Amino acid sequence: MKAILLAGGKGERLRPYTNDRPKGMVEILGIPILGYQMQWLKTSGVKDVYISCGYLHEVIENYFGDGARWGMNISYVVEDEPLGRGGGIKKAMKAIPEPWDEVIAANGDIITMADLQAMMDAHTRRGMLASI
Repeated sequence: MKAILLAGGKGERLRPYTNDRPKGMVEILGIPILGYQMQWLKTSGVKDVYISCGYLHEVIENYFGDGARWGMNISYVVEDEPLGRGGGIKKAMKAIPEPWDEVIAANGDIITMADLQAMMDAHTRRGMLASI
């Protein structure tokens, strides 16, 4: 299973916490929000993560690297200008090799414990092209 994390936001409403980092790198209890996302994705069986980032993307890249310490493969898709959610997903999909059998996309500024496998099972059972 592959995942796209949308992490291109500046987090302007979170200033001053985002003066030197993107919103997904704001820490909660010493862990960046994206760190919680990585834990969730790993426990859900995701192996390959594509982080769609822009503003201060180097902070994300320096922290997560290639994903080896997370037991995952992490790639970065850098937006030269903000593309929004749809544009970020579209650009990231171009970086993901086919087949695109199981690709999920999530906002990179949330913390969730949602049962991703149950969502994927429901999607597969219904034979849908995409699920939101």
